[in-house]
This record gives sequence, structure tokens and C-alpha cells, in this order.
Amino acid sequence: MRSSRNIAKWLIITLIMAIGIGTFAALTVRNEKQKEETEAKSSTYLTNQRQKDIDMKELKTLLGDFDAESGQWQLMIDEDHEDKGPYMSVLDAGSGFEGRIMYLKKGIVIVEIDQDLYRGMPEGWEPEGKGKYAILDYALTDGGIRLGYRGNEIDFAAASE
Repeated sequence: MRSSRNIAKWLIITLIMAIGIGTFAALTVRNEKQKEETEAKSSTYLTNQRQKDIDMKELKTLLGDFDAESGQWQLMIDEDHEDKGPYMSVLDAGSGFEGRIMYLKKGIVIVEIDQDLYRGMPEGWEPEGKGKYAILDYALTDGGIRLGYRGNEIDFAAASE
């Protein structure tokens, strides 16, 4: 009689442990799935705060590759670059910057500069926020974009294929 009670106690203890382990495993798997779903994919990237900070209609009018009319600089604005969301690069042969677009509304664009890819800015342009951001003015022109920093502007025309 005593041994059957001990066996019953051990079975109950084993059952409780199995339920606990199963619950812990299920919660862990659920958390991993949630992390994967909320990583910086364009669909989730723009559902957060940046959806409020980026005028998507305005962004669509700016998308593409552009060459500076002076011929030195190249501009690229992409809606979803490497699953990072809206992205801008301003490059020439030896210098330039690029990064995620953090804000784009009412003629102002703010780019979070990718520090690993930063090689300088056009003459008269300076990064803001301890070198972390490019805060630029923009305007659509006939067949292109005018991009500037505090009055130092560069006119870009749509790149020829």
C-alpha cells in the first residue's frame, strides 16, 4: 500500500513538472515568434512611429536614382532598402553618407547616418546630433530634386539609364 502511494506522489510530481516545462517552452517559442515578426521589416517598420513621421505619398514622389547637375554627386532614395525601410544615400567618388530616413514631411528629411558607411558630406553640409543625423531641406524640381543644408543646395536630375 505504501509503495503505491509513493508511486502516485511521484507521478503527480512528474506530471506537474511536465506541465511547467511545457508551459515554459510554449512561452519561449511564442516570444521568439513575436521577435521575428517585429524585427525591422518594411511592413512593421512603417507601422510604428515612423509611419507618423514619414509622408508616404511624398516619399513615393521622391523615389529613384538621381545625378547632381554638377555631375559630382549621386542621390538614391529607396522605399525599402535591405528591409530597413525608407533609405537615402548621397555619394560621390570618394565621399558621401547614407542611412535610414527617420522623418520626411513638409520639405524636411532627416536621415540617420550609418556611421560605418559615412565618408563625408558635400561642401557646406554638416551632420547634426553629434554626427548621427543629416537634416536636409528638399523640394521637387522639374525632373528632379533640390536637396540642401542651410542654403547650400544641390540640384539632382533623374539619372539616365
